[in-house]
Amino acid sequence: MVEANVGEEFAGRVALVTGAGAGIGRGICRRLAEGGATVVPTDKHEGRLAEVVEELSAKQSTGGVYGRLLDIEHRDQFDTVFAEVEQELGPIQIYVWNAALNIQQPIFDHDPELFDRILYANVNNCWYSCVRAVESMRRAGGGSIVMIGSIAPDLVATVREPPYALSKAAVRALTLGIAKAGGPFNIRCNEVVTGLVTGTRFTDSRPDRAAAMAADVPLGRNATVEDIAEAVAFLASDRAGFVSGEVFNVTGGLFLRL
Repeated sequence: MVEANVGEEFAGRVALVTGAGAGIGRGICRRLAEGGATVVPTDKHEGRLAEVVEELSAKQSTGGVYGRLLDIEHRDQFDTVFAEVEQELGPIQIYVWNAALNIQQPIFDHDPELFDRILYANVNNCWYSCVRAVESMRRAGGGSIVMIGSIAPDLVATVREPPYALSKAAVRALTLGIAKAGGPFNIRCNEVVTGLVTGTRFTDSRPDRAAAMAADVPLGRNATVEDIAEAVAFLASDRAGFVSGEVFNVTGGLFLRL
């Protein structure tokens, strides 16, 4: 296990995070900034993005903050953002796929066009963006990709979100494939599996459901944004330098597997 000063463990590394305007993504950017990374938060909402850039820019430990507008439904925006980041800041060494589209409808009445949108954003463009990240990491001599996953495919989701569960199952398969293919280039890829997370719009807007879920968690509560961000920081760091292809369960024991 590599010991590191958490205030410097990401110094000199460029980290790009999707869906970083709020919730988990914002918490991840905060934690990477505290570790000295040059952080590139991306989000499709200009106002939210400005807020996170302002917050992180005030932290003395960060290597710099460079927000970029990015909607994961638009593939061409990945080309633009990745090219700009590498040209201005250097190769990306940490990439966190956090953003996801989840439009809920009853399983047998789910609009096919919405289904296509969900899969295109969450799977097709996840794959496409990871290809761009891997290209950049190869030029950097290595890097770490961390996928934010979900217990949805493991618990068969709900009757209203099977497309989302399907997309998360696909991302897990992609995680394993990238770990296998990226290894020879010193590129690691891991997934952080989450349940309900306090401090996110989804959970905070459903307090009754969040409380009911927390009652089933062996540790007695739902995760916090900070719990997830710390797991991501570990997997992105040299402390996890020999960890790749791992499905890292951060659900407090809610989801268990052999």
